[in-house]
Amino acid sequence: MAFASILLPAAVMVVGLFAAYSLFHYILYLLVTNPKNADEIGHELNEFERRQLVEWLPKPGDFLKHDDQSHTYDDVFRYYLGENENYCTCVFPPTFLSHPYSAAYALLEPAPGMRLLDLGSGSGAAACYLAGRCAVEVLCVTNSPVQADLCRRKAKSLDGRVHATVADFDHLDLPEKTFDAIYSLESIGYTKDLDAWLARCWRLLKPGGRLLLLSPGSLDRCRSERDYRNVTAFFENWRYNFFGANLPVFKMRRLGFDPIRYRQLPFLAWALTWSFLRRLLFWKFRLRMRTMVHLERIIWNTSKAFVFGNAYNIVLAYRPLADPSSRSGRRSP
Repeated sequence: MAFASILLPAAVMVVGLFAAYSLFHYILYLLVTNPKNADEIGHELNEFERRQLVEWLPKPGDFLKHDDQSHTYDDVFRYYLGENENYCTCVFPPTFLSHPYSAAYALLEPAPGMRLLDLGSGSGAAACYLAGRCAVEVLCVTNSPVQADLCRRKAKSLDGRVHATVADFDHLDLPEKTFDAIYSLESIGYTKDLDAWLARCWRLLKPGGRLLLLSPGSLDRCRSERDYRNVTAFFENWRYNFFGANLPVFKMRRLGFDPIRYRQLPFLAWALTWSFLRRLLFWKFRLRMRTMVHLERIIWNTSKAFVFGNAYNIVLAYRPLADPSSRSGRRSP
């Protein structure tokens, strides 16, 4: 009896925690898949966002580095979580047991016959999921030959609808107005020229096409030199640029993207997701990356208001059916 009196409350607590954690994921899923209008952001850059465009310029070989031990993408991927996962800090499924790319599917709204471009595709896990759920064609771009081979192997069952190419997307040369949607799951931070990257996406999208960006961290709310220097230390170690939401929206608006929608989730929300916790443990204890030591030091030395308010960013932008130049040339009725 005594054992049963202990076991029952424990079981109720476990079930309650499971339900609460599932509800937490579902709320994040709803927020992510229903981004709000970006009219309130992207009108000006703060001092630190302007400085990062000058001071945080990745060098030609930086895209190969994963930490200060000079691990390459392929070094890391050999020990990664599984062939069906992209290298992505956060995804937002409706429950932590759901397919990880459910939110990306809802945001992209793929329809049969559409052509999609996956920039920084990893092993093609997202592309294979999208093409497996809907009859779309996806071109995956990765700078890792190992990941491209994995993608091609997994895509064999998809009737040739997923293709992989090894390229640096800063030098991607494809025909204009080719794709109905372009998505980048945490890869935009590796670009060495944000303006050219976004302009290329504009050219590659068909009128009415959409661009989806997922990116962790930002300088949107950076207000002190101390915070900026500490985040710079992380950039110098990881070579990933935290563009956030405000900066891409600022530049997208000038290219003509409209409408633009976004969602920013504070660190205290996205850092508790199952996908982030798994990767955190993997980096720390399996790869034993010294990056994690640097990250812990940065968090300790940076103001907690900035760290815990630091956002995970979802930006969804559309290329209008009519280009801005043609619209501006029309006379008002």
